[in-house]
Amino acid sequence: MKWFIKCLRQYADFSGRARRKEYWWFTVINFIITIVLVIGWIIPIAKMGYNAATTGIEDIDEMEIMLTMLKSPFLYIYFIYYLALLIPSIAVTVRRLHDIGKSGFWAFFIYGGSLLGSISTYIQGSNTIAYIILSLACLVICIISLVWMFTNSQYGPNQYGTNPKGEGNPEVQTQTTTQE
Repeated sequence: MKWFIKCLRQYADFSGRARRKEYWWFTVINFIITIVLVIGWIIPIAKMGYNAATTGIEDIDEMEIMLTMLKSPFLYIYFIYYLALLIPSIAVTVRRLHDIGKSGFWAFFIYGGSLLGSISTYIQGSNTIAYIILSLACLVICIISLVWMFTNSQYGPNQYGTNPKGEGNPEVQTQTTTQE
């Protein structure tokens, strides 16, 4: 939890370096919170489906499902949570990229891969070739991103700062003055 809070404290700090532990703890806790909110959002829909199945209703109106989804407070909480954590998520990704010696602009590559995945789901039925190409591009970007995020810190200081683990950093010289 300390790493999650650290990232929130560094809300829009795109400078410096973030070690793997900081990035992954933030990501895992963010994922768990997101799953809880999505489950809370889906439960009313599942209840409606269960009630329809047990009462013998075969056709649930799509408008009724949409209204049930929009009534859920979890949808609005999730939306606010997502917007609140968007900048810290990008910032910790940029700092993680800095830690392995890559420019923060590579984050556009990573988040662009997510966008490609989203676009591919919308064109799935209409254009199979475009869907396959976008899906493969998304897969390649995801694999490269995972490799980068699991890569160990660059040893010692780099152009983005000192190693957050302290490995290879020059020791701070303390000056002692001798009185003569």
